[in-house]
Amino acid sequence: MAEEVSSASAASTQSGTKIFGRRAELDLIHESLRCSECSGILIEGEIGVGKTLLARTTFEDRSDAIWIRGDRVHQNVEFGVFGLLVDLDGDPSTLLGRIVSRLTSTRAPRAVFVDDAHLLDSRSQEILTGLASVGSIRLVAMSRTNTDDGLIPFSALVEDHVLQHLVLGPLPREDYRSMIEHRLGHIVSQAVVDIVDFHSKRNPGRLIELLEYTGRRSRFLMRRGVWILDGLDIDYDARARDYARIGLGDHSPKETEALELVVLAGEVELATLITAGLGEAADELVAAGELKIDPRRGQIYEAVENHTSDTIRYTTPTGRSREWFDFIDACGDAPSEWAQTVRAEWGLICGAEISESRTIEAALIAARLGDWHRAMRLIAVIPTERMGPHDLFAFALLYCGCNKIPLGLDLVAHGVRTACCAQLVVDSLVVWMNRAFSTMSPALRLADFRTALERLQHDGDGHPGTGVDAEFGLRLLDRVAAVVAEGRPLTVDVFDGLSHESAAPGNFHLLDTMLHATDMLDSGLTVEALALLESTQTEFHFESTGVLHLIMLRGRTLLQLGRIAEAKEMMTALPIHDIAYLSARSGPVDLLWAQTHLLEGNLPGAMKALRAAIESLAYWNQGTQLAIALAEAEYAASRVGTPAEADDLHARFDELPVTAVYHEYRRALVLRTTARAIRTGEPRYEHELRRRLREAEADGAAAIVVLIRLHLFLHFDEIAPEAMCEAAAHGTGREFDIVGRLGAALRNADRAALTALAEEYGPSMPDLAGRCIALAARFGAHGVQNRGSGGRLAELTAREKQISALIVAGRSNAEIALELGVRVRTVEGHTYRLFRKLGVERREQVAEAMRNSEGRMRA
Repeated sequence: MAEEVSSASAASTQSGTKIFGRRAELDLIHESLRCSECSGILIEGEIGVGKTLLARTTFEDRSDAIWIRGDRVHQNVEFGVFGLLVDLDGDPSTLLGRIVSRLTSTRAPRAVFVDDAHLLDSRSQEILTGLASVGSIRLVAMSRTNTDDGLIPFSALVEDHVLQHLVLGPLPREDYRSMIEHRLGHIVSQAVVDIVDFHSKRNPGRLIELLEYTGRRSRFLMRRGVWILDGLDIDYDARARDYARIGLGDHSPKETEALELVVLAGEVELATLITAGLGEAADELVAAGELKIDPRRGQIYEAVENHTSDTIRYTTPTGRSREWFDFIDACGDAPSEWAQTVRAEWGLICGAEISESRTIEAALIAARLGDWHRAMRLIAVIPTERMGPHDLFAFALLYCGCNKIPLGLDLVAHGVRTACCAQLVVDSLVVWMNRAFSTMSPALRLADFRTALERLQHDGDGHPGTGVDAEFGLRLLDRVAAVVAEGRPLTVDVFDGLSHESAAPGNFHLLDTMLHATDMLDSGLTVEALALLESTQTEFHFESTGVLHLIMLRGRTLLQLGRIAEAKEMMTALPIHDIAYLSARSGPVDLLWAQTHLLEGNLPGAMKALRAAIESLAYWNQGTQLAIALAEAEYAASRVGTPAEADDLHARFDELPVTAVYHEYRRALVLRTTARAIRTGEPRYEHELRRRLREAEADGAAAIVVLIRLHLFLHFDEIAPEAMCEAAAHGTGREFDIVGRLGAALRNADRAALTALAEEYGPSMPDLAGRCIALAARFGAHGVQNRGSGGRLAELTAREKQISALIVAGRSNAEIALELGVRVRTVEGHTYRLFRKLGVERREQVAEAMRNSEGRMRA
């Protein structure tokens, strides 16, 4: 939560004019100065967490307060901190009295704010402690957590309950995002939040340093008002490294050596650290959170990846780095896969002899672990002409995942032309299906796959019995070619009869699983889709764009089942902090956050997340989820009355290639059709929606049927209780629950059930709540038997009569809102009340009801 503040201090000027996520802490500081049971507060925290800003904000609200600040110069002078308050060179015998008099010269206890209290001399601490203990002053002391001597000043007063204690930690995630957006001035994608969070540990001061002094102009890219992360840039400038060195300076020389060694090596065994004389120092670093111990492999010390570790790798002198490398290399330990990749790159940087095979193996491990950028740095030193087809394909996957699509597809093309087995060709075909339908890469076309498969069919497979054969590949290729010729989206039927062949390669099964899960979601088999996704996810123990999309589809399924907490946990868990991986996951995660915000009724947050998702997905060529993101955004923009933005989103959807792999494509078509109807009021969009309803009913797409039934009720004034109940009986999930309960309530004219629905879904679906409340009121006023009887014209307000005339004239709600100069939501509210009074259910019934009411009034 943000609060406007003003500040004259340098610290607050640097931090901006807003305090984020600290309202409760600010209130506690104010309360400590009013409390009759204490004499103030000790504020503790790392450098940059906002101690000074919070205290300065409180200080400026008090006219009689005193601000003093400890520093290393005055630390060696008795009472040195009071040099600006009294003359320290005056009579020494009266110095103590003059200080006390200056601090206590007001009738009420004066508030004394002490910044950097850990740098006070002992005599100054004594006098402030004594005055606070007897209540002669109110003390607000700010201290760093890690002090030179390990002692926190005034901690005894906290133990004696003289001072309250406030420990400032990292900012909450949402407040941190708000702070980043405030500093950058635009919406930020999830990847921007993730990378700044990772390097700053959500410390506000570090955030400001990173945004001011890193190469953000090349790292963060502006796309239509959204900052997205440039996953191909990892450079920090010297000033950012200087800031990281502030923390490194807090360590003893032995601790610095231990930290440097473990960071460079990735992990180090305890025995090795003891040999180097750094065992105790490593334990101190673990206690401080700078290193960690692997719980699965006791006595293994691991590096904590953050901006400090990056700084160490950048700035360690080559000579010392090589010395440490030779020492670790000679120890003969068994490093984890991640440590193997770190050490291979370390050896290349410091000039050690690293074989090509070791480098390739390290790069493949890094790619599998999601450490994509390190993998690219490793393979950059290996000539691709010496790689075999399978290695080429692995690196092609890496480049495609990191948005180097042309290079990735060039490598795929080379791999296909030199393929030694059909499995490699089929894997390459799946990659091409995911990435190149829209571009038809010049380096690779369907004919190239056919040529390769026919060659292998004729010459024989280089790995017989270890994968699919050429006949399998040709059957799949024929089906893909048919989809391309027909110009339709890729659906699960392409894999019918092929997906159960056990020899089918992993990428094939991955895509098949995604298409099957999407089909199950469309069919209302939400629980079954989740089971499929979870079982398949355990088969893939590596990070790739495909696995990433599988995880995100699982999150979408969790949300439909109302398991929001699990979905949030999945979205916030980061398996790796690689900048390229964070960039790739940004769009899918932002889309999930948008859907979460919609479920929680946070429409502004949802719109921001949708905008971020769309730009990240578009930039990183992740068309799989772009269709549903554009449709969700268009529908949301239409509901909040921003037609120009909705039209732009509609046009961007139209530019998508029809022949592609998409998540929830049918749902996307329903959302954008409804959105268009809301904006234009044209009957053809309602007709299109009803056509899609018939198609969905015919092929068993129960979730699409339920969605359309809900939209017809919300936006087209259709009340069809029996059809709603029938549709809801064929699936599970949130929308099935809503439509089923709604249908039963409407069928039974159950006011209590409608009211309960309105209360439950009011925050997330105000349009549903409004309809339910209006219908509940109508049922109470007229009873079931009067639903079609027509109300009295005299009951209508002037605005309702005006709107009824426009409805009779054929105007849509959007057109009425534009003509009357009000919001669409306002018109909808008037329309609901109008329908209730007239006793009608659809717009075309208004004219007849008005005529009937006028006739009765004349009679």
